[in-house]
Amino acid sequence: MDDGSAAPLSGRRVLRAVAGGVLTALLLTSCTGSLEGGTAAPSPDAPSVTATAPPAPLREAREGWKVFTDPGRLVSFELPEAWVVQPLEPAPGAYAPDSLHYAVRTPEGTTAAELHSGILTPEPPCPDADRTSYYVIGSEPLALTGEPPADTGIEPRFVVRLITGFRFFGAYGITDQVGGADGLACSLSNTVQGSGALGRFSFGDLEALAPKAPANTGPQTVSFGTLGEAEAYYATPEFATIREMIRSVQVAAEP
Repeated sequence: MDDGSAAPLSGRRVLRAVAGGVLTALLLTSCTGSLEGGTAAPSPDAPSVTATAPPAPLREAREGWKVFTDPGRLVSFELPEAWVVQPLEPAPGAYAPDSLHYAVRTPEGTTAAELHSGILTPEPPCPDADRTSYYVIGSEPLALTGEPPADTGIEPRFVVRLITGFRFFGAYGITDQVGGADGLACSLSNTVQGSGALGRFSFGDLEALAPKAPANTGPQTVSFGTLGEAEAYYATPEFATIREMIRSVQVAAEP
């Protein structure tokens, strides 16, 4: 089924480690959200978010995990106890005011996923000549609120997808849109329409996956020579933990 999504770890991947101990301490002191049963408290300087929807319910984490909830209780998710959540500075003009921006990092300082809300970036045009093949490595439904999905392309799903360029480029995240007709697309959206307070939001490694030219790739670009390499990469225990974290996300329902 063309459920619209599947991809390898891209720019911000679990394979790019930065100094562990010092960065972990910085992350623990700079997190602006709240970790229920965890360590981080809201920063007094953090922008407040006014919810127009009922707040996400408080929840308990499984053993060895903790729960992160933003100050406005619009979104929550589980993460391993040793991982931390750090606020990010959004790109100007790309997001609505008072939107949410967080990075989830491992003890080694690797970014496992980013959460962004209030996404304003329009879908770019897609001429037929620019369409290329894409592949869905994994696709699982998400119970974001426990209510029926919104009237969008598909029900919200966690997806891992590849798109073809000079190599296979991949990304993972959440989506409520199909990828493209006939298995061809210019880019693949990893976003979901949330409540009025959240707007369109993402939780994964890329908001949109598109092929790159060789000159536009770098050390953080994750790509594969074959589909088999990609499938093996996303079958690792390390990625399984990321998958569990992203699939645990819950958001406030519409009033």
